[in-house]
Amino acid sequence: MARLTLFSPTPPDLSAFGVRSLQATLKAAGHDVRLVLFPGSIGLLQEDGSFVYRYPERVVDQALELARDSDLIGVSFFTNYYDRAVQLTEAVRARLTVPVIWGGIHATVRPVEALNHADFVCRGEGETALSQLLAALDAGGATDAVAGVWTRRAGAVVDNGLAPLVADLDALPFFDFSGVDQYVYAPEARGIVPLTADILARTLPRVPSRTGRLLRVYRTMTDRGCPHGCAYCNVPTVKELFRGGPVPYFRNRGVPHVMAELRAVLARYPFIEGVQLFDDTFFSRRLDWLEAFAAAYKKDVGLPLYCQASPTTLEARKLDVLIDAGLCYVEMGIQTGSPAMRRRFRRPETDDKVLAGARLLHDRRDRLLPPDYHVILDAPWETFEDRLDTVRLLARLPKPFGLAIASLVYFPETELYRQAKAEGRIHDEETEIYRRPFYIPPRRDYPSFLLYLLTFQRIPKALYAALLSPGVVRFFTRANPVWLYRLAYPLGEAARLAAKGATALAGGDFSRIIGYFRRLVRRDPVAAGRKG
Repeated sequence: MARLTLFSPTPPDLSAFGVRSLQATLKAAGHDVRLVLFPGSIGLLQEDGSFVYRYPERVVDQALELARDSDLIGVSFFTNYYDRAVQLTEAVRARLTVPVIWGGIHATVRPVEALNHADFVCRGEGETALSQLLAALDAGGATDAVAGVWTRRAGAVVDNGLAPLVADLDALPFFDFSGVDQYVYAPEARGIVPLTADILARTLPRVPSRTGRLLRVYRTMTDRGCPHGCAYCNVPTVKELFRGGPVPYFRNRGVPHVMAELRAVLARYPFIEGVQLFDDTFFSRRLDWLEAFAAAYKKDVGLPLYCQASPTTLEARKLDVLIDAGLCYVEMGIQTGSPAMRRRFRRPETDDKVLAGARLLHDRRDRLLPPDYHVILDAPWETFEDRLDTVRLLARLPKPFGLAIASLVYFPETELYRQAKAEGRIHDEETEIYRRPFYIPPRRDYPSFLLYLLTFQRIPKALYAALLSPGVVRFFTRANPVWLYRLAYPLGEAARLAAKGATALAGGDFSRIIGYFRRLVRRDPVAAGRKG
């Protein structure tokens, strides 16, 4: 029986759906699989790419000790965790005689680059490919002919195509949240420890509820892929690789399979207080699927439910069915209000479609938390007028709502990456892409100032309409009061923080206040970085 150890640099919530699916599937196939999670944020990344995340050496030592008796070590990661994946891989190759395989979206779209670090690369979905590679290692057979597993032979790249897509997601076991053969880097323990229920309870995401209290939620996914083709996203990049194949890239699980997972997880971890569906757009399901899901969820779970939507998939009947089952929050991608940027982003919705979706959510505000709308900034093609178009659209949305603002990142091989590369906008990919933060402080100009004001709930619409009037826009554009913008952001954030603190105190939520100061003191303790 072959032994696999999976290293996964992962966001702090420990969801790590890909490696948890691999562990569950490979265990069911009879393999010995150990999972080591390395949680960490990307919050210290700098706009100039100067910050490089690294794990403390004592943590790397512990990881190598856990993997020493393995036949294969897998490293699965997202693009922004590239430096940490390289550090772990280099340590393995320098100090152990165990081959390394890279997997995940980054490795799938960059297999040749990955082979500069790893012995193997899994290109595509790994459940079948890894099982076949482990069987070959266990039998002492050939390891350079596994479908989807690239390697080198005599220095030359061996292209073994794509690992097959799983046709029936219901045939897979649930994401492995058992804690068995699972370890995690825990900063409070100053090292890698078994992933116990207590640690999981401390690391589960905490999200707002209608009572104002933060709830511990279990995150899961009920599909693979996405129905949309956004030019900035790497999912369409992978989808294109499988175009024309026998299995559609966008697939979903059946309702009984999803419900069996939720029942099992809630029975194991009674401290879970809500469920967050991490599918890119849960509302893309057919109404009959959602009706069946809602009926089962209301009967068997009944906890607050959180999910994501897009303007083109959000519908009143679907929304009402899910609200009746416990849905209390929806976040929705808008990204831009500019027609030109929508075309470039490949976002087909119109202003009217966005407004219709926002009104659906606002009309149900007595049963839903305020939604969050996603917006992308910093695209080099975006003009001053494009940014104003976004502000004008957002100003028309009914309050209250939150904004999840992100900076554009050229994820490798996406459509926007290829455009930027062709135009000479990318020079050093490690610093300009792999180490680029998701959020860069806003520009000091009038559209950015107005966008910032929209993050506050109590600014009267009449005042905002005046600020967007042509004469006022022209005045601020000519005057460009940078001093005002510089002053507004720290004052605004201080006021926001004070309001949150007052709300927490009034509600007796002292854990929220303590957690804030812990984060402030630690400043991302799970990774030791350096200025490169």
